[in-house]
Parts: sequence; C-alpha cells; structure tokens
Amino acid sequence: MTQPLRVVQIGLGAIGRAAARLVLEKPHLQLVGAVDPQLVGEHLADILQVPHKLDGLVTHKVPAADVAIHCTTSNFTTAARQISELVRAGMHCVTSCEEALLPAFRDAAAAAELDKLCKVHKVAVLGTGVNPGFVMDTLPAVLTSVCQHVHSIHITRVVDAGSRRPALQKKVGAGLAPAEFDKLMHEGKIRHVGLTDSLMFLADAIGWDDVDVSETVGPVMGKDGKVAGVRQVARGGNITLELEMYVGAPNPRDEIHIEGVPPLHLVIPGGTAGDLATPAMLVNMIPRLVEAPPGLHTMRTLALPHIET
Repeated sequence: MTQPLRVVQIGLGAIGRAAARLVLEKPHLQLVGAVDPQLVGEHLADILQVPHKLDGLVTHKVPAADVAIHCTTSNFTTAARQISELVRAGMHCVTSCEEALLPAFRDAAAAAELDKLCKVHKVAVLGTGVNPGFVMDTLPAVLTSVCQHVHSIHITRVVDAGSRRPALQKKVGAGLAPAEFDKLMHEGKIRHVGLTDSLMFLADAIGWDDVDVSETVGPVMGKDGKVAGVRQVARGGNITLELEMYVGAPNPRDEIHIEGVPPLHLVIPGGTAGDLATPAMLVNMIPRLVEAPPGLHTMRTLALPHIET
C-alpha cells in the first residue's frame, strides 16, 4: 500500500483552515501539522473545528512533510521568500498566492531563482486557486482547445459579496464611505488581486504575445450611500475580464464568451463558490504537483486537474 503524502498547512486563515480540513478527508494525504505565527500553541483540532481526534498544536516551526499548502500572502515576491524555505526543506508547495499564478509576470528575477532552487532540491511549486487559477484563466484556456480560431474572449464574474466571508467583504470595501474607498483604492488596499494576472496567463496560454494590459477599479454604490463593493475591469489585446464583487449583486455567475470558430458561450449559474472551490483546487492539485518535473510551475505546465478522492 502506498504511504499517504505528508502535508503541512502554512497559514490558518479561512482558506488555510478549509484546505487543512479537506486534507483530513483524503486517504492519500496525511496532515502532519500547521504553522501560523498568530496561533502558536493553539490546539489544531480546535482551530479546524474537526469532530474527530486530531493531535498536535499550531507551531512556528515547519515539521517534516512531503508537501506544504501555503496560504499567507497575495504578493509573489513575499511568497517566494517564504516558499524558498519550504523548498530547501525538500517540500513540494502549492500556494494560494494570487500573484503566483504567472510568477514571471510579477517578479521575473524571483521566479527564476525559485525555479532554480526547486530543480536543485527536486521539488515542484505551483500557484493556483479559483480566481485566479481557474474561472477566468485556466477554464477559458481549456475551452479554446475546441476552437479552430479565437478572435476575442470576454469573461464576466459576478459575486454577491454578502454571501462570502467577512475578509472578502473588507477587501472589496463593502460598507465604506466613498471618500474612504477612494483613499484605500489608491493605496492599492481595495481591489481583487490577480485580475491582470489572469488576463496575462490566458494570453500566454493561447499564444497571444505583446499584450499590454490596463485595469480599472471603481466602487459599486449601495442604496444607503455607502460602498457595496467593486467593479474591476482588465483589458489587454482581445481579452476583457470583468469582475463585479459587491453586496447584493444580482444574478451571480461566471460567464465566458469566446468569439471564434466555433463561438462558445459558457455560463455557470450562481458562479463558482470560491470559499469552497479554492481549498479544493489547492488540495486536488497536490498529486499533479508531486508527479510533475521539479521546478516552478503554472496551471498550464501540469497534467489535467481533477478531483482526487
């Protein structure tokens, strides 16, 4: 019988906790510990709120493991420094860092150094999730495989932020006064991280070079005169990505229009539930990552993703 892969969870925010709980459900995986500086000494079973017995405390020292699930930051340069330590310890790593979807786009030097380090230590690293990681990049890239020609791609994702976790509502500025929203937006604190990364990933995946990307972020106002969330649009070449994420957004959905031969139109009613789907993607990509050649990967360089039961 093949031994289960030993998994350590790095970061115990909402997504990290959900990923760790999912690891516990997988017979081919074994959760061997969790690291979070803010929760050191807490019982892991209490943090994860699991009904069955789970020994161990949250620590600041990373235990020996085969794979790390990394959920601590959206910034790739910061993530690369943290992940490098895991790589040096001989661990594969899947990270929820949004800017790790296409690492070289954000920090080519850090990406090259991390790729080199992975090859030295014979492990693989991947940045993935749902958005970015699937809905507005990997999924449309796969859809283009049945097209003879693609002329343009337009993707719309509408999320009712009122149905999502408080941290996401805060990220999109729900409840802020317009002036405070503008201030935080210009400081880069109010926005969905990764929209331009999704566009550049998609362009790269289908071979559209020299794409200049632009992005706009603006508030969606509620009836009470306060901000309900954001509307964010990224454009580059013949690709447009529109993200509407605000409290009370009607008709939540993920919608992909591909103008080509043949044209394609895909709608996921209700949208892809990120709080459930992101940990699923992180956990389900572990086997694909472990079987991959050493290096810093993207979703297009690994085998076809699918659920692992």
